[in-house]
Amino acid sequence: MFGGLLKSTSLAALVAVAGIAASGSANAADLGGNCCADLEERIAELEVTTARKGNRKVSLTVSGQVHTGVLFFDDGVESNAYVTDNDNSSSRFRFVGSAKIDANWSAGYVLEIEVDDAATNRVTALVDEVNNGLVIRQTHWYLDNKQLGRITVGQASTATDDIILADTAGASPAAFADQLVGNSLNFRNAAGALTALSINTVSGGSFDTARGNIVRYDTPTLAGFRVTAAWGEDDFWDVALWYAGKLGDFKIVGGIGYFENNDGFDTVAILNTGDRVTELKGSISIMHEPTGLFGSFAYVDRDFELTNSGNAAQRAILTNGMEYYYFNGGISVPKLLPVGKTVFYGEYGEASGVSRVAVVGGANVVDADLTVIGFGVVQHVPAAEMEIYASYKNFELDARTAAANVNTQAIDVVFTGARIKF
Repeated sequence: MFGGLLKSTSLAALVAVAGIAASGSANAADLGGNCCADLEERIAELEVTTARKGNRKVSLTVSGQVHTGVLFFDDGVESNAYVTDNDNSSSRFRFVGSAKIDANWSAGYVLEIEVDDAATNRVTALVDEVNNGLVIRQTHWYLDNKQLGRITVGQASTATDDIILADTAGASPAAFADQLVGNSLNFRNAAGALTALSINTVSGGSFDTARGNIVRYDTPTLAGFRVTAAWGEDDFWDVALWYAGKLGDFKIVGGIGYFENNDGFDTVAILNTGDRVTELKGSISIMHEPTGLFGSFAYVDRDFELTNSGNAAQRAILTNGMEYYYFNGGISVPKLLPVGKTVFYGEYGEASGVSRVAVVGGANVVDADLTVIGFGVVQHVPAAEMEIYASYKNFELDARTAAANVNTQAIDVVFTGARIKF
């Protein structure tokens, strides 16, 4: 009985399989004799658009951001608007990977390219399109141990890079201690003529530390603290102490660092080999999480020891150095809009001294005072990994030659834009 049942069941199964095969043959005929042609074509398309790893052991992640907006300025005579890339946090793409060696050791790499087009730190009243193409931001490998720390070798951030940019509230990149929006705009004198003076006369191009070809060491984080040290570019080194943590209801981030540069590795354009620039710099940001109130403070003290740059008069001017203070504060409102938190802020900055040689009316500028006042709003949209913002800044510069004061007109800058990460 059971034998007959098994035989009949097997026969039924064979008939079903034969029917499926016949149906498949018919479908194959409908597809021109190749039932997988459309599938293979789709796979080929995906292979072209998908980032593929060179091997199975080292991961590959592609990420980056696009950060553009409209810059409007009024220098007292001319007012204009440009579409620019915000150099406070430029558009970029990166390839990041890592491999686990064992329970404690891992290795990895970072290759990051900046897309620098009409950047906010390069446009002027006379130049609205500055295409710098692709710029290498980072290209380095690292070796990491959970107990011993990390060694990084290659083009990378130094120990003090970004150390003046502490931010607990998400007010950046609109509220930014390093003044890179409109900093190449030239101030006009009382008669309305453009002068050689800009924000860069005081800042040397940047208050922050630049990246470079370095060897860097980071200690493991202990109780929120981390020590970082770097050496490179032949005669550059720096060291920094970083902190991120909480104290009761207060969120705190910050750092303090020191660097020396003897090889022209700096934003100060007039440096020559043998000259030395030193900086003490840092920042701290504190937010009271229950209320959303926050405040951030940054400081830079820059000194020069020049023996080979310019003439004796210019060296004497720069030897006075430069000092910079910056503050921003405001409130982060979590549910003002349903899309994400809204951050309102005001900011104030003051710098004294010069970091670049400037000549006005045939005379060297021996000293300058820069004042920055601004405010803005940043809307976070976490669902799109996006920040949309609008900011206003007013820049005033009081400069002096050995013979007279240089009266300049204020510059107003409005920037509205967005940063979206991928």
